[in-house]
Amino acid sequence: MSKTITIVIPCLNEEKLIEEVVKDCWIGLKNDRKHQVLIMDSGTDKSGEIAKNLGADVVKIPKDGLGQAYIDSIPYIKGDYVIMGDADGTYDFKEIDDFVKKLDRGYEFVMGSRTRGWIEKGARPKLHQYFGAPITNWIFNLVYGSNFSDIHCGLRAMTKDALIKMRLQSQYWEYASEMIIKAIHLKLKATEVPIKFYKDKHGRVPHLQRGFFTPWFSGWVSLKAMFTYGANFFLYRPGIVLTSLGLLIVLPLSFGPISIFSMHFMLLGVTATILGFVSFTMGILASILYDYSGDSLKKWLKVFEYNKSVLTSLLLFILGVAMT
Repeated sequence: MSKTITIVIPCLNEEKLIEEVVKDCWIGLKNDRKHQVLIMDSGTDKSGEIAKNLGADVVKIPKDGLGQAYIDSIPYIKGDYVIMGDADGTYDFKEIDDFVKKLDRGYEFVMGSRTRGWIEKGARPKLHQYFGAPITNWIFNLVYGSNFSDIHCGLRAMTKDALIKMRLQSQYWEYASEMIIKAIHLKLKATEVPIKFYKDKHGRVPHLQRGFFTPWFSGWVSLKAMFTYGANFFLYRPGIVLTSLGLLIVLPLSFGPISIFSMHFMLLGVTATILGFVSFTMGILASILYDYSGDSLKKWLKVFEYNKSVLTSLLLFILGVAMT
């Protein structure tokens, strides 16, 4: 292969596991040192020192969150392909060939899927596996019209160009959702590969299971990312429906009162039309704001060409005054 690979691993005090993880990375990279293992170390233990002795590049960063670690890694990435994963030993970096093969075939974003792969018994709490993950996964696919089976999987791969284009902003766990959302907005060629997921070793307690509120908080921040970048779903389509329903009431009344319609019903029609149209236009603005390819802006500039839009608005205004 002519393409080089960088494995990026955020690390927070994982000195018991980091040696095994880095060795697995080099096995997955065929012990070829033209590739790179990049450890983003935000801890206070000897993890960075251990990784460096094993040939990894180590960057010391503040403890600002998992998403921020990936943002900070971008200037230090040397490879054409980027593979991301955790330092807790739950993902097997020895088996990254499927990710690399997908990227070689032209895919720009490749998600690992524990759901379609294999999960070791006890690796995931039942609350996560049977409640939190399926529900948030279903909401995500509904909002974005996608078909991902495991949006929370931390093992994923992409081209370096795709990572740069995403312009990640999330500092914490919501980076996982933001990354997939932006892959959709950017129309990146995406796919999934089944993976194996192991339980934590040496009695380690996962960060997402530390404290009662932690898993609930992580679920909430994931939903926040979905709702923020999915404003188009909540505004544009409902706006069209609400405007249409309102006009079904308002347009017949434009020619005079109708006895079967009460004053309250008339007011309902006007309110629905105005609220729906405002949602529709806000949805257009949202689609432009969160469209990183630029296609949405070009499309709507053609639809709402300036001279045509002003003339149409003037004619509608005159028609409305005349009918009044």
